[in-house]
Amino acid sequence: MHPISPLGPVKVAISMDDMLMWRGSPVPKNYSSHSIARAMTQALTHHGATDVYAFSNTAPAEDDPELLRVFDHWVEQGHHIANHTHHHASINWVDAPTYIGDIERTEEIIARWSSRAPKRYFRYCNDMWGDTAEKQAAVGTYLARQGYTLVPVSVGFRDSRFLAAYWRMLKADDREGVAYLRREFVNTAMHELRLHAANARAVYGRDPAHIWLIHGTPLGGDCLDEILDHFEAASVQFVSLEEAMADPMNALVPPRVSPEFIHQVEKWALVHGVPVDDREPAILEAIEKLHPAPGESAAEIRARQQASIAERLGAKPAPFPLASIQR
Repeated sequence: MHPISPLGPVKVAISMDDMLMWRGSPVPKNYSSHSIARAMTQALTHHGATDVYAFSNTAPAEDDPELLRVFDHWVEQGHHIANHTHHHASINWVDAPTYIGDIERTEEIIARWSSRAPKRYFRYCNDMWGDTAEKQAAVGTYLARQGYTLVPVSVGFRDSRFLAAYWRMLKADDREGVAYLRREFVNTAMHELRLHAANARAVYGRDPAHIWLIHGTPLGGDCLDEILDHFEAASVQFVSLEEAMADPMNALVPPRVSPEFIHQVEKWALVHGVPVDDREPAILEAIEKLHPAPGESAAEIRARQQASIAERLGAKPAPFPLASIQR
């Protein structure tokens, strides 16, 4: 496997989002947030990755308080918990006071874990920092006053988009389909790391330290160890989030209002006018053709997730616009 970069090893900080999967998400038989978290901490231990921050919505714990034991396990294994709002609404869908209230609500829930972390970190849902300058300033000012450091994502791989297809494969007991999805999940993680790393080199002429994101889904738990195997084989060095946050690419806020679902590298590419590619992997469309069934597509499951957020938070979900580099 050839290295991610021709310039040498690439530093990557692993981060986790949403160990408590969003309301409306299907959970396959024999899977739970606890089993997924255990699989992930085992993978992290296997690869010597310590002090990994988990940013999780907390709304599902209203339905099942036992879910919060996942945070006990995460911290017991030497990792940390940070704020990601309660309902996981895009900032595009609500006003600033509502978004701030949702941050405060989750901090009340996670305080006994987050207070033990070395840093007080916050991650915006969907890595969206405000679709208007006024909203971005209002929420950003609140977070700064509360002592939060804002943590972006520089490398994601649309991993949550595999959730519906994996559920359908497991439900159908399609072993070949399950193996295919696992293989493509790992391949997509590798492809997107190469893509975002190449985009960063185009912007900076160097390899910055990246912040990589994976969600707490069943497929994520099943494949994290193999993904990290592939990363190491491609000359990735795992570093702490603190080290990655010291890189200016992550520490500085791009001077751009970004209503799109777009990560840090590509935000800076748009700021500097550097042409890069951030189109969706074609596999995301292909997997929706596997065992299709009414009400079980990714779009339908996402609509149920968003309806739950709208009902409880008064949010107004809407499609995210595309940036020029996403078309």
